[in-house]
Amino acid sequence: MLIFKMLLGGLASLVGPVFNYLNARVDSNARIHLSDNETLSRVGSTVIAGASKADELNADIRKKEGPFSPMVVVGIVGFLAPFAWHTWQVCMDSSRWLPSYDWALGFIPYPCVSVHIVGSWRVAALPGMFETTEHAVIQSLFIGASTAATGVALLKALRK
Repeated sequence: MLIFKMLLGGLASLVGPVFNYLNARVDSNARIHLSDNETLSRVGSTVIAGASKADELNADIRKKEGPFSPMVVVGIVGFLAPFAWHTWQVCMDSSRWLPSYDWALGFIPYPCVSVHIVGSWRVAALPGMFETTEHAVIQSLFIGASTAATGVALLKALRK
């Protein structure tokens, strides 16, 4: 039994430092990962807080801009005005009589009605399926806007 204890003691003295070294490495790695996780958590919460503050500032800016903000004006001019102009041209080209003006005494304008040949402007005769495409673009603006608004509301709800 004494020999057995001596052999185990010798083995422990040979292998013990190796296991102590490996255990110290594992503990060191665990401390490093805990430190990294805490740092990432702090950075993530700071980023989310900054994004929330930026959203609040943007909302305040939109409130101060009022109903005719640059985004609204760009939306009207960029998307709705061409559609309205085209629709107005189609309606006018489909009419037999058009509002017009004439000159009295050569220099005084006055309103009158002019005869118009229906379809002479050829506005409604657009190439291909332009009318369908134009209406689909306008519809997609409303569909996309509601989807985007839903996504933003969902993200804000998940953030809280």
